[in-house]
Amino acid sequence: MKKATIFIAALLSGCAEMPAYSNIESDFIDESKYVTLETDTYAERKSRSLLSLEANLNIIRINGKKVGDIPFSTYYYRNDSPQKALLKPGKYTIQLEYKLPSHFLFANLEFLGHAGQKILAKSAYIGLNRVDVWLEDAETGKKISSRVK
Repeated sequence: MKKATIFIAALLSGCAEMPAYSNIESDFIDESKYVTLETDTYAERKSRSLLSLEANLNIIRINGKKVGDIPFSTYYYRNDSPQKALLKPGKYTIQLEYKLPSHFLFANLEFLGHAGQKILAKSAYIGLNRVDVWLEDAETGKKISSRVK
């Protein structure tokens, strides 16, 4: 019985990370020609756990296209949204989800990405039910996003 319980828990929690989203139509990708967007969950905390009480930052939509929050994906993946995206340079509107075990919120952000740029999606807990979510250039640390209403 104990082995069956462990197997079912492993099945439901998945074994791998959801693959990165990409709008590039090529099998060979030279990251120096594209924009890399990563969440701080992915970049700064490589081993996440479903039992952790730490917040996850997920990519949900890019330019209105749903790329995350995919139902039943936990059968295959540990998470239901990509934590990384490789994008063509240009202007983007993204929706990020700040997710705790029992709470979540969405943030819509706009940014202009340049070739070879690495962007980190960051979040900070400010106070009771208040969270700040932003995008910053990984090299300079400068905030590069604006809020979309």
